[in-house]
Amino acid sequence: MEITDPKGRIRKRYPYDRIMTPYDKLKSLPDAEHHLKPNTTFQQLDAIAYSISDNDAALLLNQAKAELFRFIYNSQNSAA
Repeated sequence: MEITDPKGRIRKRYPYDRIMTPYDKLKSLPDAEHHLKPNTTFQQLDAIAYSISDNDAALLLNQAKAELFRFIYNSQNSAA
């Protein structure tokens, strides 16, 4: 939704009820199953997507990033 402010600038606003994750947007498409790989169902993807919370996923991501950066740092120091 675009709104023009008093100075004439166009501002984009995204109403909360229209905000979706990429996965939710995919599921909302008409004929969404057509966009999946063969032998993949939304039931399988739901089991993966909802198996852990968003906060737990962020924690795992940060731990993996820290481990990756430690590996890079250690490999650069041993090569020098």
